Amino acid sequence: MHHGLLAILQEMFYQQNLPAVKDPLKFQSPRQPYTVRSGVADCYLFHVTGQVLAELYDKHGEGLLQRNIRVDQGETATNKAIEATCVGKESLNFLHFNNGVTFLCENAGYDQFLQMLTVDKAQVVNGGQTIRALHRAMKRGSLKPDVLVPARIITSSGDKDFANNVAVNQNNQNPMGASFLRSNDQRVVQLDYALASLGWHLERRDGELSSATPEDKAAIEARIGHGLDGRIIRLKEGAQAYTATFYGQPEVAKKNPAKIFLSVSDGGNYERIFSADLTAEKMIIAHEIKTFVDDFVRRFASIRRKLQASDDIVAAYEPLLGNEVATGHKDAIHQVLPQCALFLCGTIYKDLVDFQKKDPAEIPKLLQKDGVALIQAHLLNILNYAKNNKSKADRSWPVLLKSNAFFSYICAYLEGVRKGNGSAMAVGES
Repeated sequence: MHHGLLAILQEMFYQQNLPAVKDPLKFQSPRQPYTVRSGVADCYLFHVTGQVLAELYDKHGEGLLQRNIRVDQGETATNKAIEATCVGKESLNFLHFNNGVTFLCENAGYDQFLQMLTVDKAQVVNGGQTIRALHRAMKRGSLKPDVLVPARIITSSGDKDFANNVAVNQNNQNPMGASFLRSNDQRVVQLDYALASLGWHLERRDGELSSATPEDKAAIEARIGHGLDGRIIRLKEGAQAYTATFYGQPEVAKKNPAKIFLSVSDGGNYERIFSADLTAEKMIIAHEIKTFVDDFVRRFASIRRKLQASDDIVAAYEPLLGNEVATGHKDAIHQVLPQCALFLCGTIYKDLVDFQKKDPAEIPKLLQKDGVALIQAHLLNILNYAKNNKSKADRSWPVLLKSNAFFSYICAYLEGVRKGNGSAMAVGES
């Protein structure tokens, strides 16, 4: 009963918050669109002027394209060619040269008397680059009035799985990252809204914010109640951080991040990772752990870039890495540090939560207080273990730091260190 009620609530939440234009879209069409019923959906085929599509984008902006998966690619060669066609002497052939635009909606209907096609809760799932190019041309005053665009409307009738499959398959003609293809899945949409309620923005599509207008960003800030600076979690990176920490699989996070977003039936881990256990609070904690570790690794990289051939490596690295790491493992640090971020996220979480019995919610503050010393201690223990257990560390460092077997060895070693009050400093000790 509990799971049935949860499923009903999730369905209601998803349907309420699914990205879609709230007002119906209306297309004047003197000819009745060709309509065909196939499978679970109706499909309407017709044509629309470039001006109409450009005006739609002008009114709704990126809100029209949130399910398009691809964000604005800018003025690439392909997009320049699209725009050149709609403003040049070949404008009449735009209909024949362009793949067109596909709308996904809940319901659609054609009124023969009004010659009007009305589309409810619509989103563009393919053709976003075409619409943006038409809009750029319109804004520049060069869009030809004779531009016609092939259009297709597919009705989902509220079936979320069908709708998601349409969005995915409409975008499979070019390679897409697995995280892109999950950007509108109900679990991700729910996570997005939960994070927003806590003052964080989930960037569900890579590059989404880089193409957002100042008005778009202002709307996001109003939605989360904070400025965006320091309040952004990118879907792929956030999922990697969660997988390395709470889920306990840094190998998946580092070596096979695509499997985070692949279905279990396809050999992935999506349903296991994006389960009821993944909460917005946990995602934020995981993100803040990774942000802290990433900053430490960036500081190392900055020192390394500035090193001269004649510089003393130990003296250069000791302030950041600590004396024991810098002096005892100077031959390994250049192989370890660039690769270690997700692995360290995993060992730090395991150490603090499982061995030191800290509340995960305390971790960000604990890292701000003692995080550098904790990273130094973890690096030292990892390096010492590998040095003294060559049979279990007989691979290169890039391979070891993507290995769950090596992660298990290190965690067992850290647990022994904690129980024996070994060299690793406990957080909170001075």
